[in-house]
Amino acid sequence: MGVGWMRMVMRLVAVCLLLVAFRVPILQGAARLWIVDEAAEAADAIVVLGGAEDCRPFAAARLWKAGLAPVVLVPEVELNPTEALGLRPSTTAVIRGVLKAEGVPDEAVVSIGRDVSSTRHEALAVREWVEGSGVVGPVRLLIPTDPFPTRRTHWLFEKTVPGARVTVVRTDPKHMDVERWWTSETGLISFQNEVVKYLLYRAKY
Repeated sequence: MGVGWMRMVMRLVAVCLLLVAFRVPILQGAARLWIVDEAAEAADAIVVLGGAEDCRPFAAARLWKAGLAPVVLVPEVELNPTEALGLRPSTTAVIRGVLKAEGVPDEAVVSIGRDVSSTRHEALAVREWVEGSGVVGPVRLLIPTDPFPTRRTHWLFEKTVPGARVTVVRTDPKHMDVERWWTSETGLISFQNEVVKYLLYRAKY
């Protein structure tokens, strides 16, 4: 091995050692740069995305009770096989149940879409609601969601609902420490999946 190769190997080792030594601030910084976290503001509607029922509908209820929007939009999520058999409640039923338990009246909850199975479908359902809502001027949407999907959600809804003013509010799940996301399987999978999904959505839509 020549002197040039030795120097290259030593530089790579030095870089690796630095990455290991400063891994905590690097990984924390990566998450902070990725996450979109905007201040909640008055809107025409709050949108509850399917999934993460342990945090999204609870956050939506808090925003509604704070008087930030008159209605909460809930997608009619596609049933999985066990839900279709009635063996467990559907995602939509759970979301509605949480909203009701948290004090949001039925008349403030509006169903959107049909057999919704992706964030893309949810955005299209919201666009359909906007087109028939009679809202004058740019519609204002308030979307609470868990940290790592925030970037994809913000980009997709702004692209899918023309002229919309989209505010995405970060809502942290209780079971995940976002500041140390790499220390748990849930955090690792969530961040990794969202990076892949974001790139896929940008390429596809």
